[in-house]
Amino acid sequence: MRIKRSVLMVMVGVLLVTNIITLLWNRSSGISGTPEVVATVGGESITREDWLYSLEQKHGKEELRALINQQVINHLAKKYDISVSDKEVEQEYYFIQSVYNEHDKENLEDEDSLKARIRSELLLEELLTKDVQVPEKELKSFYNQNEHLYSISKMYKLKQLKVADQSEAAQALEELEAGSDFEVLAMERSSDEQSAHLGGDIGYVPLDGDFLSSEASEEIDSLSPGEWTKPIQEDSEYVIYYVDDVLKERHFSFKDVKSQIRRQIALEQVETPLQPESFWKEVEVDWFYGKQN
Repeated sequence: MRIKRSVLMVMVGVLLVTNIITLLWNRSSGISGTPEVVATVGGESITREDWLYSLEQKHGKEELRALINQQVINHLAKKYDISVSDKEVEQEYYFIQSVYNEHDKENLEDEDSLKARIRSELLLEELLTKDVQVPEKELKSFYNQNEHLYSISKMYKLKQLKVADQSEAAQALEELEAGSDFEVLAMERSSDEQSAHLGGDIGYVPLDGDFLSSEASEEIDSLSPGEWTKPIQEDSEYVIYYVDDVLKERHFSFKDVKSQIRRQIALEQVETPLQPESFWKEVEVDWFYGKQN
């Protein structure tokens, strides 16, 4: 029902490589004369051309494949008059936000790039399932049996600053009230190793889950983005929570997710792999690396 996280992370990695190669190429294009030196080691130079060549050898094939795949999807979507609405993209983005955690911060793209990737993934699913018919009755039955999956509790995107004792917590609170940046303080002072290097970021958390104590939930529920709690004792430590964002509680109706359900059921009936390369032959792709592999 959501873009598979593994697929999403692959797309993120491809985008990162794209940005690096594009940046380096743009900076080096049009430059003549002496090659630009990007590093020296023991008097030996490494030029920008050396760097670009190394990047091409390591990532060039994957990058070119990604560019081709995007063209393939766009070409076939136009050919078969297939489109994905902004509403569907927003829904998928909302679902991804709701499962965001601290381990995603360094991997997720910015909002616009991620939504573009979501649109491409949905278009690919539509292309793969364009000839599959799923009865309305089956769609409704699936929704009725899984309606709870389409309800998202109110979620708070939180940062935390965890310290050893009450005096440290009081000092941290004093610095926050004096204007110190929460993220910087968390990186410097928080004892929680998993979130400290991320500026205390722990992702989106529901108040009715097991992660937060009842006292913390009550405190957080009274705050708006940009505000923080008083120090809250948790076991032998004290925690200050910062509210970074709030996702409102949402329930998606059958009409809202009908297309999503159709794709999910239809994909189970399709033997074609969920990848654009499945359409290369139809679009007659010819590329630098010869036969598709």
